[in-house]
Amino acid sequence: MIGFIITGHGTYAPGMHGAMEMIAGTQEKVRVIPFLQGMTLEEFQDEMVSSINFLKQEVEEIVIFTDLLGGTPFKTAAEQALFQQNIEVVSGTNLSMLIEGTMLRLGVTSASAFVDQLLQTGKEGINKLEIINAADESLIDDFSEGI
Repeated sequence: MIGFIITGHGTYAPGMHGAMEMIAGTQEKVRVIPFLQGMTLEEFQDEMVSSINFLKQEVEEIVIFTDLLGGTPFKTAAEQALFQQNIEVVSGTNLSMLIEGTMLRLGVTSASAFVDQLLQTGKEGINKLEIINAADESLIDDFSEGI
């Protein structure tokens, strides 16, 4: 199993984690690290190192999901990935990626291949609604259930 760290600015990480578990159920080997206003860089770095060390006791590979390329959570994760093996870092994380990741991470052994698949899933999850015929009843039926 691949371990997950979800991080980002403000309440992004806890929000993504909560939404992921609402849809996919409770997940093991997941750590959530919000970068909160008023938190020092050192405090955030300590949380990152602590979470990595905790997960490495239980898994061999870790994927760190971040919100924004170039932001503090991403830079902190990237710094750790440079000095430690078996850590992949993803920016621009969306819920589609996390949900698919909960299913795929159980049977994969390569975090790199796992991330490649999730990047494709993330891209496919970004779309624009185009209504061709508002009178089409089947369109309304498609949205009645939700996930």
